[in-house]
Amino acid sequence: MLELVVKHRIVAILRGVPARHAPRLAEHLYRAGIRLLEVSLSDEHGLPGLQAIRGAFGDDLHVGAGTVVTLDRARQAQAAGAEFLLTPHLVPPVHAFAREQGLGLIAGATTPTELQQALSEGSRVVKLFPAGDLGLGYLKSLFGPYPDLPLLVVGGIDQHNLGAFLQAGAIGAGIGSYLTRTDWDAPDFALLETRARELLVTAAQSARPY
Repeated sequence: MLELVVKHRIVAILRGVPARHAPRLAEHLYRAGIRLLEVSLSDEHGLPGLQAIRGAFGDDLHVGAGTVVTLDRARQAQAAGAEFLLTPHLVPPVHAFAREQGLGLIAGATTPTELQQALSEGSRVVKLFPAGDLGLGYLKSLFGPYPDLPLLVVGGIDQHNLGAFLQAGAIGAGIGSYLTRTDWDAPDFALLETRARELLVTAAQSARPY
């Protein structure tokens, strides 16, 4: 996961996207250059959306499951085709499952203790959540004692603050509503694709070497 995040920088998060639209949105994001996709399992759209995307794409698009908060959810995600799992907080049974099954893992954490526990339990990339609310100051403070933390910032990240978080040392960002905010009765896929392109340009210009 570390190599993939450092290479691609942006994880597009699909939450609340109707399953019937998920493959087409994934196609537009892929066309923009997105290669890492998280399908959140926080609602009824998650599992069928993950399955639909997984069935429509080959290996070039890396698709994971997010909001995996139980072992049962982890098993369902793997069965639906997830290559990696993301948690919003530390979930040791999910961490262990990912290790045992050879799945990628990005565990969510907030405090220094949680961040270090996530790393010790096999999360080579750690999701700092909610990064937007915690702010740049918190991120920069963490890099004082932990300069090599492989942090994926998630929560409240969009085109307006992405560059600043990457320049401060985050290795990548998970971005959700900015890439999914549309009227799902008449979705504007072209707009979402344009937003994805703009994010990738910002990431390429702002990310520091890791």
